[in-house]
Amino acid sequence: MPDMTGDPTHDPAAETPDESARLSAVPASGEGSAAPATDTPGHRLSAGLTIGSRVVVRYRLEEGSRARATDFIGELIARNDDFLIVDTKKERVKLIRADVIAAKDVPPPASRPGPAHERVSADDLEKLMAKGWVAIDTAGLGDWVLRSASGFTGRANSALVVGDPSLPVDRAIDYVERWYAERDAPPLFQVHGEPGFAVEDVPTGAALLERGYAAGGGRPDWARVLVMTGLSANVPPLTTESVPVTADATLSPEWLMTYGRSRSVVPGATEAVLTGSDGQLFLSVRDEATGQIIGIGRMAIHPGWAGIFGVWVDPEHRRRGIASTMVSAVAMVARENAMPAIYLQVSGDNAHGVAFWRGLGFGVHHEYTYLAQPSA
Repeated sequence: MPDMTGDPTHDPAAETPDESARLSAVPASGEGSAAPATDTPGHRLSAGLTIGSRVVVRYRLEEGSRARATDFIGELIARNDDFLIVDTKKERVKLIRADVIAAKDVPPPASRPGPAHERVSADDLEKLMAKGWVAIDTAGLGDWVLRSASGFTGRANSALVVGDPSLPVDRAIDYVERWYAERDAPPLFQVHGEPGFAVEDVPTGAALLERGYAAGGGRPDWARVLVMTGLSANVPPLTTESVPVTADATLSPEWLMTYGRSRSVVPGATEAVLTGSDGQLFLSVRDEATGQIIGIGRMAIHPGWAGIFGVWVDPEHRRRGIASTMVSAVAMVARENAMPAIYLQVSGDNAHGVAFWRGLGFGVHHEYTYLAQPSA
């Protein structure tokens, strides 16, 4: 394997913890060295990879190797003009970009049997969904993700409890509390489990309850949130009688104003979160008579997955199939772009909303709750 200077190394896992920082510090060229070739096919192929996402990289091996190439699958940690750093299950590897033969982002790995929308773990799906609703200010604590966005939505202002925080739970909670205190924001934790899970059965949940945190933090819509998933192929298709749906890659002022009719917005923060994913579409339906937007939805785009956010229809135009038509439009785009699975999130106390999604073929994948201090 190549090391940071391009020389072979026989132990790519034996690296320092700040390897990604070292990567970003590698100069494009140096005294006594030739300028790097930054326009090779390998550079172009790896330019589209998303840092922080799971990727597969087909890599050319040295002449004389038993095979001509091998594949690396893992999380892309960093990239500069010369190298990629990928965390695989076994080791951290450093790859010369010029020797990349093929590369692409890939969905989370399957951890259990079943169709595409069921076989991913709750942890992996939570991390994927966080990339569909990205906070302005983020930080990592081991596997945990700390998020802040000036109070706009719980998802963008909570610590996502997934995997190992790299610290004992009590110390991890202390760290999160300090992190939010530095931002003059109340600490909020998002804890998940299987459908019907008890918060006290999750170690972090139990520790938070002992500190006086409350499930839901006094908000019924935060006490139990359902993560529902389905296959894009199973969503009813659009028909010739479906209302026209427009999908824009950019956020328009009119769409944003309509979104503000359904929930409180935070100027600046709302726009940043809505447009912060690697890819998103803003769907809208207009009234034929007035030309005004009467229905909206947002689609987040991931490798193999689509996310649905913010579906809303003007009260005077409900029960006319507008919401289901927008979902069908999302599913059509997903099917045409190799995204077999769709996720969404709906409050467990929204019986009508849960019934709506079930009617379109979605089922509960897992649940989560927010834990907050009652005073917050």
